[in-house]
Amino acid sequence: MTKNGIRGFAAGILLSCAVFAFFYYLIFNHGEQAATKQVVKQTPLTEATVNQYLASSHRKAIDLDAYNQWQSDTQKATEKAGSEQKSDSDNSKKESSSDSDKNKKTTYKLHIKSGMTPGDISQELVAAKILKADKRNDFDAYLKKNKLEKYVQLGSFTVSSDMSIAKLAQVITKNHTN
Repeated sequence: MTKNGIRGFAAGILLSCAVFAFFYYLIFNHGEQAATKQVVKQTPLTEATVNQYLASSHRKAIDLDAYNQWQSDTQKATEKAGSEQKSDSDNSKKESSSDSDKNKKTTYKLHIKSGMTPGDISQELVAAKILKADKRNDFDAYLKKNKLEKYVQLGSFTVSSDMSIAKLAQVITKNHTN
């Protein structure tokens, strides 16, 4: 492009801006100045207007003492339910052996979607109890160390809690080897 071509192009842009400004300010804006603020008059806030609003919203106002009493009652009920649940769980733990809990195999259908990072995948595996929380960073580090992050495939994979980190990585990378 020559100097005259660039000058002509710039002049065309300036002319089009001037035409747009003309139509915007004089025709579409009807020659008015900038819009003025509309002031909305509000009624003063009184107890009657608050009660009317609460009644129309099906709500009720209570005083601070009643609220504090309700909070303490709720806390006592929660503590009571928690202690009952704890005693029930203690009894059930005594009945079941700890060896059977450790040998339990959990199977999970892992769905890897577009945009998921290895951290998202490991978080989902921890939530599904396939990976232990302390092994999450080991899983992420394994993928990074072996440069498998870019080979993670989209789709659904069946994984289980008895799989090693290497086996999990192999499954989600569709058996890709370095």
